[in-house]
Amino acid sequence: MVVRAVAALVAAAAFVGSGAYVLAHPKNAAAPLLPPVAAQPSAKPTATPAGTPRATPRITLQPGVRATELPGIVFTHVS
Repeated sequence: MVVRAVAALVAAAAFVGSGAYVLAHPKNAAAPLLPPVAAQPSAKPTATPAGTPRATPRITLQPGVRATELPGIVFTHVS
């Protein structure tokens, strides 16, 4: 019986507390929906000529960290 009363009090406190939080934090209609975007990119992408093999990006590890002997990740999803 006591457990039910405590559970009901906790639920009621959570309900009242969340309602108070919502009322204390109204929606700001002037808030931006998206973060600002830089006007110019800092570096321009370079095109790889046809037939030139692309370099596979590698992860740089900190000194003392060893790489595992697992095979590389292959993406097989085609849309």
